[in-house]
Amino acid sequence: MKHEDSAATVYEREWQAAEAAKEAGRLEEAYERYVAAFAAAELLGDHELVDRAFCNRAALGIALGRDEDPVPRLCTILMRNRSRSISFLAANTVARACELRRDYPKGLFYARIARDHAEAVARPEWLATASNQIGNLLLAESYFEDAAASYRQALALIADGGSPRQLVFEANLGYCELVLGRHKSGLALLYRCLRAALRRDWERIEMIARIDLCYAHLEMRRYRDAERYGARGLALAEEIGEVDLIKNALYLSGQVAVLLDDEARGREIFAELQRRFYPGQPFLADLLVNVDVRPLINLRA
Repeated sequence: MKHEDSAATVYEREWQAAEAAKEAGRLEEAYERYVAAFAAAELLGDHELVDRAFCNRAALGIALGRDEDPVPRLCTILMRNRSRSISFLAANTVARACELRRDYPKGLFYARIARDHAEAVARPEWLATASNQIGNLLLAESYFEDAAASYRQALALIADGGSPRQLVFEANLGYCELVLGRHKSGLALLYRCLRAALRRDWERIEMIARIDLCYAHLEMRRYRDAERYGARGLALAEEIGEVDLIKNALYLSGQVAVLLDDEARGREIFAELQRRFYPGQPFLADLLVNVDVRPLINLRA
């Protein structure tokens, strides 16, 4: 009994610490805490707690680009677990994994399963998360108006208190507005996110806002502003370790350098992009330096 109490205490402590680190944008720390919570859950032998802890760990591992593929186990959890709460976590995490793998139809399937479970347990914050995930997948498929509607639905489900969750949803909507040509509303949302992030020292929110603002100013031909936002956004992405945003920031920074007539710098950035993310495409840097492919790029795809 003493052993079980000790493991339960460790689980609760590590889970609480992980949640706090995640909210503050310290994803590496949060991941390690979730790993510790998962180990404690296994010691306890509580199968539902193990499933919950695995879902939490997997969600961060996906964002940080860990080598482990959690999807098969998540699908197993989803099929056998009777808990609506754990089924929501599993389905939502699979949807995010599919988004990063560019398998958007499959991602939408699982995101809608997550939404159904969130509705069944009457958890508005989970329903908001599912709506945001659906918006991400619609945006990646270039259904911009539908994605914007999904983001607005997500925002309507949570309190207007400037939480990290709310600011991420607003940043997603802001990017959507920019793509739709509604620059004024898109910029207003992104600057609101940036100001809130700076006030509260939320570096992950700052990173998202700065990378999106880099894109905004690039599209509006304000290249020096784009350079400034992109440089800070890339530095934060490298510090936090979120691989998809590192890739986006490298791409945007390279484009800005080329448009500022610094081809050598642009080539250097694109070479880094190619080396880290497209090792099988040795001519990518030459292509990106010489061809403006911005009209074909979707930062959320």
